[in-house]
Amino acid sequence: MLPKAYSARPAAANSSSQPEDLKMAGSVARTAQRQLGHLLFWVRRNFTEPTLDPDRDSVVLPVATYSPWLLDDDFLRVRDAVSLHTLVDQFRCWELWHLAGQVQAIEGDFLEVGVWRGGTGCLLASRVAMLGLGATVHLCDTFEGVVKATGADSHYQGGEHADTSESLVRGLADALDLNNIELHRGIFPDDVTGDLDGHRFRFAHIDVDVYESGRRSFEWLWPRMPAGGIVVFDDFGFSTTRGIAQLCHELESRTDAVVLQNLNGHAVVVKTRPAD
Repeated sequence: MLPKAYSARPAAANSSSQPEDLKMAGSVARTAQRQLGHLLFWVRRNFTEPTLDPDRDSVVLPVATYSPWLLDDDFLRVRDAVSLHTLVDQFRCWELWHLAGQVQAIEGDFLEVGVWRGGTGCLLASRVAMLGLGATVHLCDTFEGVVKATGADSHYQGGEHADTSESLVRGLADALDLNNIELHRGIFPDDVTGDLDGHRFRFAHIDVDVYESGRRSFEWLWPRMPAGGIVVFDDFGFSTTRGIAQLCHELESRTDAVVLQNLNGHAVVVKTRPAD
């Protein structure tokens, strides 16, 4: 039998013990959550992520319960279809899906820098198509792995995540019946921006893992984004991508942007006014 504090049936409203029962249940839940976080941190640090630093890292376990993605059948269907083509988890995929709907009143295309196998790019393209935005989703990647790793990126040497190809991305786009995607192969922005001259972008997803590539991508993109546009950095909250965290903190000093740190690992940059 469950203890009274864990009873599946709540105590009567006039029970004098109810506040104490609720306090005890809450205390037990918080303690269990902390202990679970410590355990997960220890496991990850010792077996999968030796870069975790206890002075700055922890396993983030929010206590919120509202899960709006469970109410969106279109998202769940598309997320399931792209799941083998992305390393991005459900929570970050939902944020991309949701934010794409917040820029409907803004002009411009969509941009993704760092495509890998096309999962998040095709997720965004599906959302754009369903919303009837008439925008093109430009997907930019070397298809040869990470580039521009520097001393700010201790986990990367260059060439990581090269297990992909343009045909994998096109195959996923075809499976989802998407015709609003353009692929651009090469180092961004060095090799591909000639194809994008004259374009404006209302939304961008930057998933490049390393500082210099993220900085160059943002600097090229920002003047081409109208006020209200959104840039999502995928790699802000992870121990293996410290360079992106550094970059996002640097962007906080801008006077034309708001930078939001999300517990799912994203940093979201919203442009607040046009460029001077």
